[in-house]
Amino acid sequence: MRFLCGVMLAGVLVSMSAGCGQPAAIADSQEARLEQARAVTELEAAAGGYDAMLDKGAALAREGSADALVLELGRELTGDDEAAVEEVMRAALAEVLTREVWQEAVAGVYADLFTAAELADAVEFYGSPTGRKILELGNRLDDAVVTALTAELNDHGAELAATIDAGLAERFPELSTGENDA
Repeated sequence: MRFLCGVMLAGVLVSMSAGCGQPAAIADSQEARLEQARAVTELEAAAGGYDAMLDKGAALAREGSADALVLELGRELTGDDEAAVEEVMRAALAEVLTREVWQEAVAGVYADLFTAAELADAVEFYGSPTGRKILELGNRLDDAVVTALTAELNDHGAELAATIDAGLAERFPELSTGENDA
């Protein structure tokens, strides 16, 4: 957190020295991008982003290994078994993808995709109360959006299926003529 406080304090000092309340322009170098990107990932990690990544990764790993475990064990997994597998997967991920490794990888991606000024804007926004709330609600927001979109797809399933069928029939005329019927 000291790094984040230092970045924010430095930003305030630069803004004050620039005059007229306007922040000084940030040189768009790879170093500046990485510095700002690291500040963004610090905010994300503080809001639970790293832990959420481990949780999602562990859940995906459990799902991906469940069938193989059922075959190896010769029985279905219980809820306790699934929780234990997920715990093992999370611990293994945390050993390899430490918080520092995660932050550096994410910062590298951000630095490749955004300018230093854009990343500074992100630091400013995600450092604000609203930005922190968005980060903290990340998974809940994602889940709510998925739920809302799933409801829309369910309400319009027949229309969606007809549109897909028509598009596929246009792209693959043999589908509409029944040439490949078994």
